[in-house]
Amino acid sequence: MSWPSVVLVVPATERDTFGARLRSLGTVEDPATRAEVLHRHGYSHSLDLSGRVLEDFEPEEPAEVTKAVGEPYGVYLACQSMEAARALLPEVLAGRSGLIDLNQGDVLEFQAFLRLLERLPAWDRCRTPVADVEG
Repeated sequence: MSWPSVVLVVPATERDTFGARLRSLGTVEDPATRAEVLHRHGYSHSLDLSGRVLEDFEPEEPAEVTKAVGEPYGVYLACQSMEAARALLPEVLAGRSGLIDLNQGDVLEFQAFLRLLERLPAWDRCRTPVADVEG
């Protein structure tokens, strides 16, 4: 089973500060994969801070993202579980502007996503689409 993954999108002008924020949480290089990993709150996370994840977006997505954040910078984040994401993402996204692409057709502003996590603590975005919980 693969880990739940998301794409965090912030304005490109925030690339350095956002990447530094994530690295300040204690990322290390996985010797086997050479990927950046983060062990936090008892969970593991894998990150790609290269920005290349945006190359995998569907053709219509870049225009939507650019409209929302300007020139985008994306971080790929895979979490060990939804519980791992729930533990890490509020710490990373609180007070920031940007978008979270849930990789299932759902793209939310950071703060809307955090409100959803707070309102529905048992919600698992891998099993229940945003439309089903917001409707």
